Amino acid sequence: MAKDTSIFGLRFRSNADLNPTRYELEHFLASTNKAGTREPQGSDLARYHGLIDSLREFAQGQHADEEAQDIRDRMFYGVLGLSQFFNPALELAVAQFKYHLHLLAAPDIRKTAMFIKSAEQEMASLNSKKKEHAARLAHLRGIIEERMQALSALKRRRADLVQEMSDIAQYIGENLVRIDRLCEASIVILVDLEVSQQAKKQLIKDIKDQFTDRLKDSLERGPVSQLQIEDAKRDVAVLSREISALVREDVYALTALYEAVLEHARRFAGAIEGLLVKSRGGQDGSGQGDLAVFAELEQVLVALIKDYRFELKAAAVHSETAHEDVLREKRRDLLDRIFALLEKERRARRDRRTGEERRRKRPPGRLPSERREGKERRSGKSRRR
Repeated sequence: MAKDTSIFGLRFRSNADLNPTRYELEHFLASTNKAGTREPQGSDLARYHGLIDSLREFAQGQHADEEAQDIRDRMFYGVLGLSQFFNPALELAVAQFKYHLHLLAAPDIRKTAMFIKSAEQEMASLNSKKKEHAARLAHLRGIIEERMQALSALKRRRADLVQEMSDIAQYIGENLVRIDRLCEASIVILVDLEVSQQAKKQLIKDIKDQFTDRLKDSLERGPVSQLQIEDAKRDVAVLSREISALVREDVYALTALYEAVLEHARRFAGAIEGLLVKSRGGQDGSGQGDLAVFAELEQVLVALIKDYRFELKAAAVHSETAHEDVLREKRRDLLDRIFALLEKERRARRDRRTGEERRRKRPPGRLPSERREGKERRSGKSRRR
């Protein structure tokens, strides 16, 4: 499954001078100085990282579960993979945000400022006319000048860190909005009655053709009894009814999973945008990047990749006939058709972002006007199974 470069692609506003090396980042994530706990900093990323690995392994065909479970895995990992929510670039962005916040919280600026203030107070108590005080005053002036230069450098670095963390948070928020739009488009495809009806009709036709071919093969070997014909008709009718139910249930299950990803992305895009506005002190951008706001942003980013609830409620394959293998095969065909449509939409959304549109930024949390309102989306029994 090709990566959608329009979601969590390169972060062009990244400050290369501030980016930690791989060793520095790994060392930080392994450190156990996480506030209030003995857990390493990287523990926040563990669950998300594990699912990225599972998606990669599944794509490489390394799972060897039983067939029935493979179908549910195909549905679960297929939706999560196409949604692009589980992405190494998002994991890296959150890790870098945590790293920069750790540097921002270091007390160097406060310590330096306090030292300068203490030295100035001592100078005020000295008398330059006294010979024994003159040497001390000269020494203190030199130290203060040196510390003032250090303080200025620290403040510039702090401003750079604040800007970098703001850029990271905005990058994440913008991409969550893109995931929101992609999931919304995928849901529209899934709930399109014409699509599901066409898929159902084609699968039922395939079943009828398959049984017709079997009867023809039997005729070539000898006579076919009326009982065999009636049994075949009954099995076709039962399998047709069962495939109709599976089409409905699988569409509901896939839609519910997409909706869970959409709602998660939408909620956190809004939370990130709200805190970014707060960090700027309002819409006029007059804020100073309060450390407390960025600490709150870190909590939101951690919750984004840690507190998701994505479950697939798909029925197991079971047939009243002796042809459960036929039903399972047709269900796989159905999933192949559905995911082909969803993959086509994913690629189309990527290809639409060209030229000037690719450079244009959309504020996180701002949704395009053509979006359906919440009241227009499916609800009740038609929304969840």
